[in-house]
Amino acid sequence: MVINPTNNKRLETLIYACLWLIAVILFLLDIMRAHSYTGLPLLDRQSVVRLTITMLPFMALFALNNYLLIPRLLKRGHYTNYFISAILSIAVIWFWQRFLFFNILIAGRPIEFQLPPHPGPRHVLPLPLFLDIIYDLLIIGVNLAISLLFQQFADRLQHESLMKENAENQLTYLKAQINPHFYMNMLNNIHGMIEIDPAKAQDMVIEMSRLMRYMLYESSRPEIALSAEIGFINDYLALMRVRYPEDVVSICATTPRSMDVAGITIPPLLFLVFLENAFKHGISYTDGSFVSVDLSVEAGKIIFRCMNSMHPGRRENSREGIGLENVKRRLDIIYGDKYRLDINHTDAAYTVNLTLPLYETEDSDN
Repeated sequence: MVINPTNNKRLETLIYACLWLIAVILFLLDIMRAHSYTGLPLLDRQSVVRLTITMLPFMALFALNNYLLIPRLLKRGHYTNYFISAILSIAVIWFWQRFLFFNILIAGRPIEFQLPPHPGPRHVLPLPLFLDIIYDLLIIGVNLAISLLFQQFADRLQHESLMKENAENQLTYLKAQINPHFYMNMLNNIHGMIEIDPAKAQDMVIEMSRLMRYMLYESSRPEIALSAEIGFINDYLALMRVRYPEDVVSICATTPRSMDVAGITIPPLLFLVFLENAFKHGISYTDGSFVSVDLSVEAGKIIFRCMNSMHPGRRENSREGIGLENVKRRLDIIYGDKYRLDINHTDAAYTVNLTLPLYETEDSDN
């Protein structure tokens, strides 16, 4: 999610505008109701002037709180100064309202709207001024609540954006480590094959160029079509078949057809580390060896299974190298707790079972 402070500010301003519009309408309706009892016009110029004079202090208090006190004091952490300033602002505005009430509003009322002589003590606060205090507190409270709500929302979005950016940076770093590791292994394989069979070495160079093209252009995307990743697996296994003799190393793979996985996407190069480890640790030139790869889509999940032979001289190798550590970190970042990775080994075989949640897109090429 992309944070747009301008849109958030516009939405906040729109809410304030709607609230002020409602308040003005309510004041107008109250004036019109009072006039309906006297036979006066429901709305005249004098009523509009009186409404303006009444609303002006409220709007001034809102503007002072919203555009000065909240951004310069509250949002900067000066909480004590903010509350003191807010109380002082309410007091100043109320004395302004008191002056307007006694000197303009009361004095300018028609005789039928004049307040009758107060029967009680003279120091008792008139009801309109008492309500002004309530409205002043309400304006400050509502303004504060809306402002803090939007601030909390913006902070949460910013936090999520930073977490996403950090995760993307980690993924970029982890994916960058894959390429040198892969190229180093491939070059070592080709170097060893040059001395044994130069013709096969040339075939390996061609196969490697196809893999490099995929890694350079496709793996830079956050997600690719599962069919493309399956093509990469098949090309990789084809390269290994060129390297290892068929009578010594058995390499088999079962993958779905491209039409059966249309629209399914997956982060690139998730399976490469498991394939590399299978050939690096599971192949022996003296004993019969095997690598078996099975990839399927079942019940809304992508299931990857890689099994390779184990040999006595390598049974103690835990294979918890940097490649496996990196792919686990990638899975944690991308899928959280929605994936399952099981690694098991016996004296005869080493097995990786990876289950991923299934995501589909409308365009299978993306």
